[in-house]
Order: sequence, then C-alpha cells, then structure tokens
Amino acid sequence: RPNSASILECISLIENISGRRINWRYDNQNRLGDHICYITDLSKFRSHYPQWQMEYSLERIITEMIEAESKKRIEAT
Repeated sequence: RPNSASILECISLIENISGRRINWRYDNQNRLGDHICYITDLSKFRSHYPQWQMEYSLERIITEMIEAESKKRIEAT
C-alpha cells in the first residue's frame, strides 16, 4: 500500500511535480474490466526474497517518468 494511489491522486502528483496542468475529464461510467481497487499482496514474494525492500516511492517514480519524458522531448528538437 505505500505506493498505491487513485488516478486522481496520481494526476495531482503529476501536476505538482511537473508544475504543469493536465487536460483530463472524469466520467462516472466505469470502463468494462476496470478494477475498483487493486492492491498487490507481496507476502509470497517477500517470503522468497526476505531482504528485498521497496526503493522507489510513488513520488520518485513519477519524478523519474517526468524527467525521462522531458529529456526525450529535448532530444527530439
């Protein structure tokens, strides 16, 4: 659960980290096949790899994604 977030929370994080607004819209209609909530159970994985620890926070993941996309855009010009 440390890295779980709703899509609205992710949009807010992206906007805050990037300093840019995202053009999006909300639709009350669920898409076919969408999960209401999905949390991965890591207990079996941790039992096989007891020394493993999460290294990346959600903020770090989003920051690196934004930085990588910015780098791609710069290199494309």
